This record gives sequence, structure tokens and C-alpha cells, in this order.
Amino acid sequence: MRATAPSIIVAPVVGNPRLTGVVAFLAALAAGTGILLWLVFSFMPIRASATGPFFAWAQTPADTTRASRRALASSWPMFGGSPARTRFVPSALRPPFAVRYTVPGGGGLIEMPPAVSRGRVVFGTHAGRVVAFRLTDGKRLWVTRLGTCIASSPAVRGGVVYVGWAGRAPCSSHKDEHGGVVALRLGTGRVLWRFHAGNVESSPAIVGNGLFFSAFRNRQESRVYAMRLDPPRQVVWSFPIASKVASSPALVGRTIYVSAYNRRLYALNATSGHLLWRASAFSDNLGARLLLGVRSLVRKRSWTESGYYATPAVAYRRVYLGTIDGTFTAFDAVTGVPRWSRALGSSVYGSAAVAHEVVYVGTTDGVFHALSARTGRELWKRDLGGPIYGSATVTNGHVFVATFARETHVLDARTGDVEWRFPDGRYSAVVVAGRRALLIGKGRVYGLEKRHAPAGWRAS
Repeated sequence: MRATAPSIIVAPVVGNPRLTGVVAFLAALAAGTGILLWLVFSFMPIRASATGPFFAWAQTPADTTRASRRALASSWPMFGGSPARTRFVPSALRPPFAVRYTVPGGGGLIEMPPAVSRGRVVFGTHAGRVVAFRLTDGKRLWVTRLGTCIASSPAVRGGVVYVGWAGRAPCSSHKDEHGGVVALRLGTGRVLWRFHAGNVESSPAIVGNGLFFSAFRNRQESRVYAMRLDPPRQVVWSFPIASKVASSPALVGRTIYVSAYNRRLYALNATSGHLLWRASAFSDNLGARLLLGVRSLVRKRSWTESGYYATPAVAYRRVYLGTIDGTFTAFDAVTGVPRWSRALGSSVYGSAAVAHEVVYVGTTDGVFHALSARTGRELWKRDLGGPIYGSATVTNGHVFVATFARETHVLDARTGDVEWRFPDGRYSAVVVAGRRALLIGKGRVYGLEKRHAPAGWRAS
């Protein structure tokens, strides 16, 4: 006797037309609610990608790092290590590490990594302090109390430190319009000048004698600034964006790339400030904009809080960037056309690290991803057990990444295997400066050095 699948019999509701209508209404309501929830939380109106050339030889992370070091004579002069913001530096560093020294931040959270130049390390804190110490032994050289919220990395050029600030210290989510950039003497910490522009959470970039940064006054009003540093110091141009801009500008050649909370990436001429193009990973029709706005309202209690917070990373003639919505995209650096997009399943706040045709990025669900820079194909992923809000750093075949579980992990760049852990960290991971790795803890910076080099080992 052959078994048959049991049949399900649904008895119709009879005898009461009003009850039948109520049941039908409730069924339709449940179905509509399910569809709405799927749209709000799962559906992503991503634009179709277009295939295009991948220039493995163009704008590589190593090239931009070498150019930055030649121009500024610095180890790590700005956020991301170079204006391209790729967070890759060649070195001989590898785990395990020994802690050479510890430098306290004076009681404030260190959100963004330091800058390193001329053997000095400089960082800012949420408590409004700018701290400088000696790279070799960690000796504190000076502390300047600005009394302002510092949530960005300094940039250094020619013995001057440029620091962005956003409102009063300590940092809070409710910022007024009082902020800007302050210049300090690298040797002494003495304040040289201040420029008021609005809240600057952006880490300044320096190319030649130009200083580039963004400032926002509210969620609908921001400007990107280009300032000439050599006398007479002046603003060369500023470009308005009708959205909040908290990310840092990236520069390669004569193009500056800036991302905004309105889910758009802007490419500007670095000399004139003229708009070259603007692009988005998402469909631009009214329905898609409405859906994304509702999702942002549900998740972030704001219509425009789910776009780009992360800083663009530029390499191989592509711009790599993830959104708070959780979509990661590679844009063509010349045209802005999306070459590929990938939904990572959770928010992206940190900028990507790029090295050897691989893109490394973490998400707030604690998963760290390695993606092909050419195609976006996932090479590996690793659950690190805590939300990832900061940016990773790549050097010598290893990836450094911190989590909100107060741990910093060192992963094998090829496999994602965890090779070393350190019991501190929060946002950013490390800055590489020669033979020293500067690990950023919640309220202090650790100077790490390699314990030993196995026989026959060679740096990549």
C-alpha cells in the first residue's frame, strides 16, 4: 500500500456573511503586514550593476601610501594612511606582539586613530584633549585641552597638526553648529589658528598645500571645503550638499570623493570644487526613496539616517563604500557607475581596507567580510563576537580589527583565521608606523612591537 500525503481541508465559514468578511479582512491585513515588514526590513532596491574594466595596476594601496609618505615625510599622516584612505601599509609586523608602552588618553574615549609624523604620535579624545607622545618610547610630549568634541583623526603636514572638532566636550549625539578645524604646532601643541565651519566629524585630508574636509550644520546642510595652507591661508572653494556629511573625503589625482547620509557619493574636481558626478547604489525612483526613508525612520528614528557614514576607499580605479543600510558597493572612480553591490546583512559604519585586490569590511552584527575587489564575491567571513563600528588595517598579510566587545583581533588576510587577540579596543584597530603598531584601546593607545621573527621569514 502506497502512503499518500495527508490532505488539508479548510472548511468555509458559512451562515454568517459578516463573520466571513471579518475573516477575509484579517487575512488580507496579515498578508499586507507581512509584505510591509518584508519591504521595510529585507527588500533592498539596489541598482543594477554594470560590468567595466578593473585596473589592477591603477591607484593601488601601496602606490598611494608611498606617494603620501614622499609628499609628507610621515609614517601615517592622516586617517587611512593616505588620501586614498585604503588603510594598507607594507611592513614587517606580525603577531604575536609585546606591549612596549601604554599612553592614557586622559579619561576620554578615543574614537578615531592617531596620526604619526616626525616620530610623534597625535590623537584626540571625546573629552576634548589633543595628546602627543614620542613614537619610540611612548613619552608624553604635550597635551592641549581644547574643550571640544574630537571624533576624527588629525592630519599632519610640515610640523602642523590639523584637528576637526564638533561641538563642546564631551561628545554627545546632540551637536550644535559650533565646530570647525584647529591648527596646532606639532612640536608644542600651541594653537595657531581656528576655522569655524560647523560640526567636523570628518578627518581632514592633505594633498600638497591643500586641506580638504567636510562640515555639517544639521541633517540637511553640509559643505565640503578646500583650504590653501600656504600663506595667504584661505578657503579656495566650498561645495554645498543638502544632507549630513560625517565621512572623510578621499582623494586620488585631481578628484575628491565624499559620501553623505542621503545615500549618495559625490565626485568633485579637487582644484575647482565643481561636481563631476554623483551616484548611488540604490534606485532613484520615488517608490525606492520612499521605502528607504520609511526604513530609516523605523530603524533610526530619522528619515535620512541610513545612508553613507563610512569614508570612501579608492583603489584600482574604483571607490569602495558601504551604507548604514548594509549595502556595500564598488563604484567606477571615473564615471560613478556601480560595478557591483553586495548586501552584507547589517550596517556598515567603518571604511573599508583594501590590499592585494581584496576589500575588508566589518558590520554591526559582528561579522567581518573579505570580498573580491574585482567582483564582490565573498572570499571568507568571520564572526568576531561583537559589533564592528570602526575600520580595519591591513599589513604584511594580516588584518587588524576591533569590536565593541572590547577586543582587537588579528586575522590571516587570506583565510580569516584568528591569529592573535588583545583585550582592549572599540572603534579603530591599529596604525602602522615602521616597526611599531599603535593599537587604539577605548581610552588609551598601546605601542606594540613584534616579539620575534622566525628564521627564513620575509615581509610581504
